[in-house]
Amino acid sequence: MQTAQTWLKENGYEDVAQIITEILLEWKKNGIKTRRNWWDYLCGDKKGNPKKVAGRELPVLRAAQIRQGVPITKSAIFRNEDETPPEIWKNTRWNKRTNE
Repeated sequence: MQTAQTWLKENGYEDVAQIITEILLEWKKNGIKTRRNWWDYLCGDKKGNPKKVAGRELPVLRAAQIRQGVPITKSAIFRNEDETPPEIWKNTRWNKRTNE
């Protein structure tokens, strides 16, 4: 399993990983135990505009849009033409229960 922060650092987005680290440290300091799917935030809103988390704007990444299956927008950045996002984790923790 590769976290968003690990992928960011390995693919030249150390600055973006640093923003996420700062947010997490701030939350920890304030006793906030919020969990986020950072890929959802890194793909922007429906129009491809950057989203803000804890008052910090996160850039829109093409790899995040690809990973999340949303259309790639003009505002999406990439730092390597060949970068590929990690696969989505298979996790049963939050799967909806079905009546079978």
